[in-house]
Amino acid sequence: MDDIRRKIKAGWVQIGESFGNQYYLPYSVGILETYARAYLGRPEDYDFISPIYRRMPLSQAVEHLFGARIVFFSAYLWNFRSSLSLAEGLKKAHPDALIVFGGPQIPEKSGDLEAFLRRHPFIDMGCPGEGEIPVLKLLEHCREQRWDLVPSVAYLDRRRNYIRNPMIERISDLNTIPSPYLTGTFDPLMAENPDVTWSAMWETNRGCPFSCAYCAWGSGNKKKVINTI
Repeated sequence: MDDIRRKIKAGWVQIGESFGNQYYLPYSVGILETYARAYLGRPEDYDFISPIYRRMPLSQAVEHLFGARIVFFSAYLWNFRSSLSLAEGLKKAHPDALIVFGGPQIPEKSGDLEAFLRRHPFIDMGCPGEGEIPVLKLLEHCREQRWDLVPSVAYLDRRRNYIRNPMIERISDLNTIPSPYLTGTFDPLMAENPDVTWSAMWETNRGCPFSCAYCAWGSGNKKKVINTI
């Protein structure tokens, strides 16, 4: 089959902690997939692998992501080391897979972000800030690898030069983001794991007027609170 017609396989990683046999549904990557499905011009050209939501042996996780051309990681304080280990193992097993890291653990300052990418050469891109539109654009331009058309991302080019694309403005109307619950995004994941008890998060706003040292919710350009209503 011609490469132009072959589906692009995309994977998602948001490693969570268990509470007994209970896990939170991986909302962050779920909402990214839901947004992409809603706004991609040809969603039928993409194949989305169910997200990795828990810790598992490296070989099992790499096998789950087999064939993915692009893998998105949502990195937090509690899953950062596990995410790095998986990303490094995945890159060794599948060097052509594009590995993209987003989430609160990704530095926003350009110098810190460059150092982060050079320190972790198995990560191809860092994406600070909101991920919906950058992920959509990464999927849209994945075939031709036109990363210059993707906002908010940073990467090292083939000559190891640091490239930082302009940050996109925050989404001003959160109601334009479809619900992963109402659209059935998590249905395949729950069907694959019938013995897991799931908990769900519901996002009602983004941003915070405060700048607490232990929290990134009000840092940078996120001081303005945007509500869903």
